[in-house]
Amino acid sequence: MTYLHQDKTIAKARAFSDFLNKREYETVLDVDGTRDYLAKIDINTAGQYIGKINLYYSPKKDSYKITCQQITIESYKETLQTLWLDFQDSKNIPIVGNAISAYVDGSFLNNVIGYGAVLLRDNRIIHEISGKMDARYEGHHQIGGELKAVIEVVSWCNQNNIKDLHIYFDYKGIEMWARGKWKAKNELTQSYQAFMIKQPITFHFHKVAAHTGNRWNEHADRLAKKGSLS
Repeated sequence: MTYLHQDKTIAKARAFSDFLNKREYETVLDVDGTRDYLAKIDINTAGQYIGKINLYYSPKKDSYKITCQQITIESYKETLQTLWLDFQDSKNIPIVGNAISAYVDGSFLNNVIGYGAVLLRDNRIIHEISGKMDARYEGHHQIGGELKAVIEVVSWCNQNNIKDLHIYFDYKGIEMWARGKWKAKNELTQSYQAFMIKQPITFHFHKVAAHTGNRWNEHADRLAKKGSLS
């Protein structure tokens, strides 16, 4: 029997299954569980069956979502939802060869600017950055921390011969000043812009919404706060 939008729903379920299979899960698409706008994925980890994910397709919005009610171990429900967000973030971004991803963020706590970044390859952490800025930049608040986080990430990439970098950020200026699309009007933004323009790295910039549950964006936020408190 053929169900409505079966091809699209199953294709998305297979793609998410492949994503999970690279992250210490074993998955099987439940073909018998396919319905209109619905596909089901059986999930195993560490040799243990933990239940099913339901993946739904909305043709009106041309969008997908998952539910984890049939996952039997509560702690895995949140983990799988987070992995779904990561999958959604990365599905159109090919990370190949020597390319890595970096999530950056800034913080302003107790009048101290902190910066943080997490660097990833194949969705696995390869390096973390955290620290605080000189008090003379205090007036820039967390924006100063975000720019400093990018500079530290790029410096680390240069030291490790990384030539292709995907930067995920929640403040638009990170990309605009780096590409020369915004005029740099103060010492901090001018130094950031001058630094980025001369880099031998190929940059790919990705705007993410702040504090919406994105796993790695939240991770960078925690590192930035740690920097403010250090």
